[in-house]
Amino acid sequence: MRRDAFNGSASSMLLLAAALFILTSICPPLAAQTRTVTVSTSYKSLLSTPDQTGMLDLLVKEAFKRIGLKAEVVFNPTERSLKDVNEGLFDVEINRIEGMEKEYPNLVMVPEPNMVMRFVAFSKKDLPVDGWDSLRGLRIGIVKGWRILEENTRGFPGVILVPTETELFNMLDRGRIDVALYDELTGYEQISLRGFEGMRRLEPPLAGRKMHLYLHEKNIGLLEPLSEALGSMKEDGTYDRIVRQATSHLGIDFGGKD
Repeated sequence: MRRDAFNGSASSMLLLAAALFILTSICPPLAAQTRTVTVSTSYKSLLSTPDQTGMLDLLVKEAFKRIGLKAEVVFNPTERSLKDVNEGLFDVEINRIEGMEKEYPNLVMVPEPNMVMRFVAFSKKDLPVDGWDSLRGLRIGIVKGWRILEENTRGFPGVILVPTETELFNMLDRGRIDVALYDELTGYEQISLRGFEGMRRLEPPLAGRKMHLYLHEKNIGLLEPLSEALGSMKEDGTYDRIVRQATSHLGIDFGGKD
């Protein structure tokens, strides 16, 4: 082989190696990029928002960030959300009570709660409330798909199921129902957003439930790391900071931790 040909070949190899080094420094290999998990939510305000800045959006994103993953929150109607996660169309269901795996066997529950929901009756009337059975004779509005509310009012004669919280609070405002059963925090958000007057929660709350993330079973390896991440957020103050940030405009102190 001629020396000039050898030198030319060697120079080309060096240039190629240098180019590859620069390219991989600027654009890391695909395997090194952060994995994105899809989180299904049925909330449209406060807890989850279209721009993914709701209270749960921020909490979930921070928790996944702590275990090296990126979370993308995607809206899904209440009735479809669990089914789609159970079928593996999404990775995570954002906020459900304990025991959903009994009906959806492909789901696994993250042990550490992501919030506590207080379920209350909102009304424009001063009505006495002493547990679920005290509502039996009233006209009751519930958003379809909220299992805890449906199960505890099953058999009541005056229950009306509506598709969204918009219809629920509109019905209460127009006097078509006596009470709207809903989560306390997001209920006050609806009242604030729509400028409704004269609505208030009735005391005491009907129930308080720890709410959990659910993973599709293919993501079971994330179960313990994600639970630990949520716990660490509560310990270092990050959890409280996010809750205050997301709810301060309501002017009511909401405790979200267990």
